[in-house]
Amino acid sequence: MIRKTITLNVFIATAVNTLGFAQVKMGKRPEIIHPRAALQVEHTTKGIMLPVVDNHTQLPNYNAAQSDLYDNKPEDNGLVFYNKEIKDVVKYDGYRWISATERSIKNYKNVSILGSNASDVSVANVLGITGRPTLLFNILNDFDRNNVNNLGVTVNANGEITIPADGFYRINPSIKSSSAGGLSVGNAATIISLQALYANATGEGWQKIHENSFLLYGLLVTAGSANSVNNFSTTKYLHAGDQIRLRAGIQADTGLNVGAGVNFKMNDKDTFIYIEKLN
Repeated sequence: MIRKTITLNVFIATAVNTLGFAQVKMGKRPEIIHPRAALQVEHTTKGIMLPVVDNHTQLPNYNAAQSDLYDNKPEDNGLVFYNKEIKDVVKYDGYRWISATERSIKNYKNVSILGSNASDVSVANVLGITGRPTLLFNILNDFDRNNVNNLGVTVNANGEITIPADGFYRINPSIKSSSAGGLSVGNAATIISLQALYANATGEGWQKIHENSFLLYGLLVTAGSANSVNNFSTTKYLHAGDQIRLRAGIQADTGLNVGAGVNFKMNDKDTFIYIEKLN
């Protein structure tokens, strides 16, 4: 009796071990299977039916309370479904469902998108005089906000971003702001200034690369008002070790400002710096 039990256990162990390395072929010519295939389907009139959902709310990890509608489940990276709503195959990248032809933001190796968790920055314009503080950005690696650092840039405590390699760079800052009230007779505009400190320059400080103004409101402003977004895109050749920074302010476009102000909303999805190396 003991001998039979041992024999059965050895048989089961051998069978499980064999199945662990088995290859499965379905369809025509079952005796011929690709040497690298764990599963192979071969047929001329029949295909493979993926799991099907009617719309995105039926996909795994759907959560309407999340800003991107899905819970983060990195262990589910690689799930595949067919979504009838968009008539396309969709894949889960561990953070959200995207179409099969779309690349996850994690795969863009030449891109860094820096967000910010800093407090709002308030700037006032008094008789045309205003400060332009440096806006502080962080390497958040927050995929819910599409914040990645695939380029490997570094950011110091002053918000100055160091470029890691020589090349042409497309830089796209986007800053959300809102009026902080005050008195503006005429038009006021927010100013976003992209500056560079070149590593090999001698006797020179920060230099302006590009500056953009965004008209806030006309005539008389006495209270805070709706949000707006100031953004632009520019391309610049930068060397390894060069630094860039973003400064922001407010100025009178026409007329006279007496204490008009603006809040730059740093901890917001619409506030970021997109940096892409083009070569």
